[in-house]
Amino acid sequence: MKSFPVTNLESDYYFTKRAYLDDKYILLSPETPITTKLINRLKRWRFSQIRSDGALVDTPTVSQSSIAEGSSLSIDQDIREQTLFKEAQTFYAELATFIEKMFTNFVTRNELAERPIGDMVKRTIDMVRSHRRHILRLTGMEAAGKNYIVNHSAKTTIMAVSVGLVIRMPPHKLIELGTAALLHEIGMIRLPPQLYMSNKELTEQEKKAITAHTVLGFKILKQFSFPVSVNLAVLECRENADGSGYPRGLTGDRISLYGKVIMVAGSYAALTSVRPYRKSIDGHAAILDMLKRKGQMYDDTVLRALVANLSIFPVGTYVELSNGARGMVVDNDLENPKSPKVRVIAGPSGELYAEQHVVDTATSEALRIARAIPADAVQEPGRSPA
Repeated sequence: MKSFPVTNLESDYYFTKRAYLDDKYILLSPETPITTKLINRLKRWRFSQIRSDGALVDTPTVSQSSIAEGSSLSIDQDIREQTLFKEAQTFYAELATFIEKMFTNFVTRNELAERPIGDMVKRTIDMVRSHRRHILRLTGMEAAGKNYIVNHSAKTTIMAVSVGLVIRMPPHKLIELGTAALLHEIGMIRLPPQLYMSNKELTEQEKKAITAHTVLGFKILKQFSFPVSVNLAVLECRENADGSGYPRGLTGDRISLYGKVIMVAGSYAALTSVRPYRKSIDGHAAILDMLKRKGQMYDDTVLRALVANLSIFPVGTYVELSNGARGMVVDNDLENPKSPKVRVIAGPSGELYAEQHVVDTATSEALRIARAIPADAVQEPGRSPA
């Protein structure tokens, strides 16, 4: 493979064969022109040469591909995306630490202050608004050293708030919903730890015993004078639409809206999280699993809001396109949840692209999503697989 000094590159020229940044990254395909912006980026990031088996020509040797029509994710943009994701992860860690401290203060000091909880919920709402594409990648959110209840409460709060935003809840109701989601497991810590910290799937008798947590949570919050709507949401967050839930076996419209939202948000958070007795599943599989229970476990309207919010292929899901290319979902359209935007990371043979195009899967049959794939099917050096 020949080397081409970056200083010798000229804009509007093409390589007759693929050009590589290194042994793994495809920088340019034969139909993609060299641009001044690309040359400047390479210089700024101190790449002295690129390599190719082809030659430089002033016209493309193949027709423009559909992927090349998408907007490319430059080196600068890629770093920006990673920075935003790290900011979301940092906030998630802060949220989990807050919840852990809140539970500890409740157990050791019998303290449960509404104001700091509300302040944290407001911060969560702001984060979902400003970093939506990044904070909703729940599979990439896990606070190390925190137990399952803490992580689950944090993830459920994020998802509940995001659904609340989709259904256009007014600010005061959004804060109440977030407060209820953050506190919905408070009754669990009044139960024997072996029930909720178990390394195995619970027996039927143990499952029956654990159903007391919603009633306990309701009584705790009532004792601390939280709003009635928040208390009811905690009481009803395990009620199923068809009446098969607990503690009162409520159906349909008898369940509060907050309770319905937390049920859906909590289920998605649970399915996409690792438990000692089972592996997590990806966001796409979780959505499909939940759709099978529409109208049974989950309220139709709230579940549709979750799907509109995340799409059938949630942000962070790795996918294979109909042309064989592989990538990761980076954004979705609330009006078209089946066709999100995908950052194309690798070609059909697994070769990694340096200039990664973001494509709209609604625009071309060649760019439709064929299937979800495991994270390890797309190897991104230096990047979290989440």
